[in-house]
Amino acid sequence: MLKAFVGIVSQRGIEIFCPEDPATVRFLWRRAQRERGRAACFWSVIPSEAVELIEATLNLGLAREALDLLQQLARDYGFLVPYREELPLQQAAGHRR
Repeated sequence: MLKAFVGIVSQRGIEIFCPEDPATVRFLWRRAQRERGRAACFWSVIPSEAVELIEATLNLGLAREALDLLQQLARDYGFLVPYREELPLQQAAGHRR
């Protein structure tokens, strides 16, 4: 079975890895924003067996290796972009000067 997971990734590897949920995505996005370009939010679609392997690797403290596994085993993955409500008001409203 495929599962959707989201998280935060940095040069060190996967920092946070959890099941996809709208509230979790907003939390992760805000946290990555505070990192000012040193971290990014990602989403992924992963087979159940791969989730277990990635989580076990993270539990061993091997964040970079967990990222390598994610990239190899995920059916699809990518970066998250901001929600519409996260954009500045002028930009969200399509305001032009």
